[in-house]
Amino acid sequence: MTQEPQVSDTQRKDPHIMDYMMLWVKYRKQVVIITLACAILFLAITYVMPFTYSSVAMLMPPEKEKAGGLMSFLSGSGALDLMKGQENPALDQFKNVIDSRAVSETLAKDARLQKYFSVFDTSFDAIAFHIKNSMTSEPLRSGVMTVQVDIKTQWLPSSEQKEEARLLTSYLANRYVQQLDYFNRHRLMTSARLLREFTEGEYNKRMVQLDTAYVNLQNFQEENKAVALTDQLSATVTSAAMLASEVQQLEMQLAVEEREMTASSARASMIRARLEEARMQLRRYDDGSIGEYSIALNKVPTLTRKLAKLMREVKLLETISAFLRQQLEQEKLNEQRNIPTFNLLDTAVTPLRKSSPKRAQVLLLGIIVGIVASGIFISIKKYKLSVQLHPEEHTRYLAFRQALKVRS
Repeated sequence: MTQEPQVSDTQRKDPHIMDYMMLWVKYRKQVVIITLACAILFLAITYVMPFTYSSVAMLMPPEKEKAGGLMSFLSGSGALDLMKGQENPALDQFKNVIDSRAVSETLAKDARLQKYFSVFDTSFDAIAFHIKNSMTSEPLRSGVMTVQVDIKTQWLPSSEQKEEARLLTSYLANRYVQQLDYFNRHRLMTSARLLREFTEGEYNKRMVQLDTAYVNLQNFQEENKAVALTDQLSATVTSAAMLASEVQQLEMQLAVEEREMTASSARASMIRARLEEARMQLRRYDDGSIGEYSIALNKVPTLTRKLAKLMREVKLLETISAFLRQQLEQEKLNEQRNIPTFNLLDTAVTPLRKSSPKRAQVLLLGIIVGIVASGIFISIKKYKLSVQLHPEEHTRYLAFRQALKVRS
């Protein structure tokens, strides 16, 4: 029988690190066996646990265009540069689209994806859930967005399952990108069509009003033999008409903004502020406070004031009709053109290797667990040695062990 090393009273009362080292050396064979066993066990697990393959696509919003259009102020161009100084919300919008349930359900109808994910669950909702959980989208501060797909195999995967999962990662990532492009194009085409219809309706309405204004001005001139205004009054009327045209343009922009976004958006608030300022300046034309040499329109003689009002109405409608005609042609072009909704920097490629499990890391973890298990083994051995040498200090443990023997 192997003799256990004797421990003196001094060593027992004041244990030293060397006591533990002696035990590690004494049981070094067991330590090596435990460590190797844990390492081999952990390494064996990596061959039966699910394999994961990853593929990443990277995209960014398109460059802002300088083209006109009634919605040009929403993209940073036009008379009101309301987007200046604000962050581009395109990436957040892309993320909301690609993370939506509608996209995952559309992809769940793909026969290839159905075949693979039905192994985990055959229901349609479950397949859509697995597809959505396999994708991660992340907008980066650099102005790009990544779409990463991680597909797992079953436990103890075959070589065919591994190959299918490897090929499916890039396929699914690119399908997500395609769905994002499809949704963006559909949204832009729908928005362009609605905007064209809105602009066309406003233009036709203004043309009817302009014809009526022409008739009213002609009738007034024929009845009162009033043909022209003085140069000073004519200049005031023209300026007031231009400002009134700007007021109506702002009102249309506000209507478009509330239709496309929300009434409480930051851009809508800025348009309202600009609209209120333009209306206040227009009121100053009426009371003559707009300039030193301007004529107060509400103080001119009655006949002249009526003529000025009719002429200002004609000039206003001519200006706004010309503006709407120009925008209508632009919106017709916008509705027909086919522009990219984003720039695809990197398409998803088929991974050459699995992303997990990483055998080197698992092996290292197994060694660490083996060392910890060896430490527990050494501690148990040391405790048993202490019980043998000094049973008077472990009366509770001995009583507990005796009670177990009695019950058995």
